[in-house]
Formats: sequence, structure tokens, C-alpha cells
Amino acid sequence: MKLSSFVALIGSLAINGFNTFHQPAVAEQLPPARHIAEALSPADVSHSKTDGLTIAKIGQKYGYKDANGKLVIPARFNNCYDFFEGLAAVEINGEWGYIDRSGEMVIPAQFDRAGSFDGGLALVQLDEKWGYIDRQGEIAVTPIFEEAETFSEGLAKVKVGEKWGYINRRGTLVIAPIFDEVDSFHNDRAWIRIDKKVGYIDRTGKFLQ
Repeated sequence: MKLSSFVALIGSLAINGFNTFHQPAVAEQLPPARHIAEALSPADVSHSKTDGLTIAKIGQKYGYKDANGKLVIPARFNNCYDFFEGLAAVEINGEWGYIDRSGEMVIPAQFDRAGSFDGGLALVQLDEKWGYIDRQGEIAVTPIFEEAETFSEGLAKVKVGEKWGYINRRGTLVIAPIFDEVDSFHNDRAWIRIDKKVGYIDRTGKFLQ
């Protein structure tokens, strides 16, 4: 979606009554929204078992070992993540791609950064913009966002310019980017902040009193 479409959508968003929007009593206890840099932590010496394989560090490289501790994928990656949905994001020479459980590179290393698959989609960064690919490595949501996160309850938080909104799994912007800070959806609601006002919205973007 072009930025001009975002502007049109923002202009059409009804936010009447926001001036009377009150801060919930629990808002002060809420943690700030997590950003993508925090969501994608680098590999450590070993991780908990995911899809049956564990990350192993040998020297300055990373590979994978099985439940018996046997190295089944050689330590040849500069960085990597656990396997999810049968694929793992790995870094080679500064670029990220995906391997299968045999160690074969099934999605070539071509991304600036990459996240784990969740529901058939994975976050990737190209030219400093975030989007999503499918399991075949095809672009599912064009990388046009400054920041983004994985989907939660069918929606993902994305940053357009300096503001946050939400897209669905087709990449459609369903809640306009008007928020200064947001969290992912849980139990059909999400924490948001506009200026100094904080609270919750539902899946349509309506403010909850």
C-alpha cells in the first residue's frame, strides 16, 4: 500500500470523543510496547529445544544439534534462530536466509534481517524496511514499514513514519497509524498511547472506555 493510501485512510478514521478518553487504572502497570530489535534476539550458546533441534555455538560459528547432543547441522553460520514450522533463519556474510532441518538453504540469504516463521509468515528486512515472506520465500507483505512485529490474533503492529497502526495477514492496513506507541493484540484488545493518553483499542480500532 502506498503512503498516499495511508494518508487517505488516516483522514477517514473516526476518532471523535478522544478528548474524553480516560486512562485505565491498570495502564501505569503496563510495560511499553516491544520493538522489533527486542523481539529478534541473537543466538546464544544454546537455546531451548524447538522443532527438535538446538542451537550450538562452536568457536565463532553456529550450527544445530539433536536431542542426543550430536551436531547434525555444521556450525557455519554467523548467527541463527531456532527452528519454527520446519525452517530456521540463519545469517551468512551479513545476509539472512532460511534452512530446513537437513541444513539445506531453502530460502537464499538475501535479507538484511529475518525473523522466525509463525503461521506461515516471517518478518524480513530489506533496504531498512520491514515486510513479510511466505514459506516459499515470496514476498507476502511488501517491505514498506519502519518497524513491525509478528502477528498476534491475526493482526500485526507496524510503524509508518513516526506512527503505529495494525495490518492483517494480507498486508491491509486495518487500523490506521495514528498511535505513538502500541502493543500486540491479546484477548481482542491492544494497549496504545497517543501523546500522554493511554488505554486500549479493540480489533476495529475503537477506543475502549
